[in-house]
Amino acid sequence: MAGKGILLDENNDMKITNSSLALGDTTMQEVGIIIQMQQGDQKAIPILGPNLIQLKKVNASRFDIEQRVRIHLALDKKKYAEIKKQIVTLLNND
Repeated sequence: MAGKGILLDENNDMKITNSSLALGDTTMQEVGIIIQMQQGDQKAIPILGPNLIQLKKVNASRFDIEQRVRIHLALDKKKYAEIKKQIVTLLNND
């Protein structure tokens, strides 16, 4: 579930600012971690992980990829439409 937590840097290591752990909204980093996962990577929920590498190898359609991402985000109680809207907003602000 999303919320406040320890932020990670670009290498997925704990982000340290002024000798303290950086805290903030972790929603987007959680989404990034889920998208990178393969099934079985996490012991608590072994089914979590969209296996996107597998889809890349078989040249899957955009629809297939989006469906798999949508399902695996839902396993972590994240709404695909809301995440997609946040990503579009971030891209438009850059």
